Amino acid sequence: MVTTPFALATDYKIKVVVPDGKKSKEADAVLRINKETFEVLIEKEKFEANNKKLAFSDLKTADYSYSKKPVLSTGGAIATAILVGVFVLPFLFMKKKNHWLTVQTEDQFAVMKLDKNNFRAIIAEFETHGVEVKEVFEEDKKDKDKNDKDVKMKTGTSDDDTDSDTR
Repeated sequence: MVTTPFALATDYKIKVVVPDGKKSKEADAVLRINKETFEVLIEKEKFEANNKKLAFSDLKTADYSYSKKPVLSTGGAIATAILVGVFVLPFLFMKKKNHWLTVQTEDQFAVMKLDKNNFRAIIAEFETHGVEVKEVFEEDKKDKDKNDKDVKMKTGTSDDDTDSDTR
């Protein structure tokens, strides 16, 4: 029996969100998990420039959601919105619930749609590599937004209020 001194990569079929002009599209891809890095390899030549190779140690956030669109934690949402811009707009109108994993480093990100048969294994892979995958619930964000509005109504404040003493 022969053993190899290195672990072989594990591949998972996924879809990844890529920019396509002023819109964004889902492209078939392979998520390749290596010992210290992972790669998102897009199958269409047109989008190969969007291939990513990221180190697990460089990840700042990893958000998992099961929703109609990728749901992000507050910090991840702000940073990704800045990085992605208008490319997220088409996903605001999706109706079917999917498994999403959004990862972000200091200057790169990837929005991945996982398959119902592999999402648990992929999340386990990330956690095995020392990445805390935060589960973000669509309902929790709605409840938080509703609670914020209720507090503002009860206190009589709004986002438009300004401090008149500073004039």
